[in-house]
Amino acid sequence: MYTSRQAKAALKKIVWKEGKIFPIAEGPYRYRTLVHCSKEGRQRTEFANGERPYFCYLELVAGNSGAIKGGVSIVPILPDGRLIMVVEQRPAQYHHHPAINPWINGIETDLGQYGPFSSLEFPGGAIDPGQGLKGAFLQELSEETEVEEQTALCYRRVHPVHCAGSEIVGEQFIAVIFLSGLTHASKVETDGGLKVFALSPKEVQKNIWRGAISSGPTLHGWMFYQEVLGMRENLQHQELMEQTMSYVEMEEINIAKQK
Repeated sequence: MYTSRQAKAALKKIVWKEGKIFPIAEGPYRYRTLVHCSKEGRQRTEFANGERPYFCYLELVAGNSGAIKGGVSIVPILPDGRLIMVVEQRPAQYHHHPAINPWINGIETDLGQYGPFSSLEFPGGAIDPGQGLKGAFLQELSEETEVEEQTALCYRRVHPVHCAGSEIVGEQFIAVIFLSGLTHASKVETDGGLKVFALSPKEVQKNIWRGAISSGPTLHGWMFYQEVLGMRENLQHQELMEQTMSYVEMEEINIAKQK
């Protein structure tokens, strides 16, 4: 393990310069630690040219070592109003890891049968280096739910959410997608195998209140879904859309099978 002492020893060999950003360590999976030289930095240590302030944060890394700058979270809505969710396996790093069984289709469901670290979430994932935002939404939706080919109406939150605060580079973009087809997979092989469910809005809200859903991107997606629903139910929907152009964008999209 790269200790704090070793990291500080390495910084002593580097010349501090305002605005300079450089990697100091890289993990075995996909995390890289960066140092950002800044007079506004929250930490201070010895560099080659004296004690200086700096920021330190994590960056997500793709398989080709390119930086992953953000991710997407999708709230897929079926024509009957149900919301598609997936069961992800998350590292057991949280003291209060979700241990409450969610209600799915009127039944209390033990997610432990799908893995010990199961988390009920909306589909989503990283934006690959060089990938456009729309492409990322379509890719994650198709890979994690295998919805049929169809046209859909997409409401996208223009401004990203910084889910992880200041410690991890990454912006989360959220979209609510109203599907025209009802078909989706019950299980996909993506990410080691994901179980796919469709929940009613009441079930999603109940599971949030009970603590069975606690994923940050999922909670942000649920909030945005409620905002979009309010817009669509408003009699002045078109006028409201024009007023919120800097906040939400609406677009008809075509969902095709991923090659």
